[in-house]
Amino acid sequence: MWTPTIGERAGKLWDVLKENGPQTINALKKLSKLDEKWIYLSLGWLAREDKIVFTNVKNVISISLK
Repeated sequence: MWTPTIGERAGKLWDVLKENGPQTINALKKLSKLDEKWIYLSLGWLAREDKIVFTNVKNVISISLK
């Protein structure tokens, strides 16, 4: 049985951000349909690759592509 890798899931998040612009964690969960654990792992992957930016406004974190 095939299981997506972290890189493939990170690619899905990247696509969501590319298509929809900056998003919160909750919005990413809804738009990507990924479990919360995969959201965080994928964000870590994208952050390590220097592909995303985190912005904190009024205690709400928004994630966008660089």
